[in-house]
Amino acid sequence: MSTIHRSAIILILFSALTHAPSAQAQEITRMPDAARQSVGFEGGLESAFVAWATYTHRVDFGLIPDERLFARFTMPVVALDLGDWAIDGGMRATPLTWGDVRLAVLAGPVLRHTANELFSATAGGLGATALFGYEGPRWGLSAELRYEQILTTYLRHSDEYHDKYYAGAKDGWYAITGAVARAGLRGGVRFSSVEISVRAGVAATGALHALTPPFYVTLGSTYAF
Repeated sequence: MSTIHRSAIILILFSALTHAPSAQAQEITRMPDAARQSVGFEGGLESAFVAWATYTHRVDFGLIPDERLFARFTMPVVALDLGDWAIDGGMRATPLTWGDVRLAVLAGPVLRHTANELFSATAGGLGATALFGYEGPRWGLSAELRYEQILTTYLRHSDEYHDKYYAGAKDGWYAITGAVARAGLRGGVRFSSVEISVRAGVAATGALHALTPPFYVTLGSTYAF
């Protein structure tokens, strides 16, 4: 494999891991008892300036208290690019509670896509988030720990890449892996069905090397119904 081709794969991996946020959807305050679902919008700086939309639905599988299914779609906002997006989803549950102090866990698959003139890449992996703190009906504050592992990437080279850089480059699945870890705080206040929240913290690779920038900060809102 040529040096140019190897460098392109490294670039793909970096893009797949860092150009979309990786903190899964979650209300900061307690979701009203009568509400069965919620929609949310959030934006800010998390490796890039991004925005995402979320949907959460309460379920009752009888396994762990406060079970919810969630899904989220993410895109960059500074330079809107339909070739750069991420989808993640999964399940949230609250295995430990002590009054309004709770431990919530979210886990599920992650799918990321990036494309430019030289190549397109779709990366798949798994992500998990742990939240521990106060989750009251009016306000909430929790510490968050997030880890995301990319497992494989499908790579497709453009004609321009074949013509200018490496004619022998092959499309297909590559065992390109990597990880991102984040740690920070989430805080929010609720006004009836509407919650306003803020998140901030530090970000690093799975090997604990700082990302650029090495921090994140976002502002969001959810509506429960």
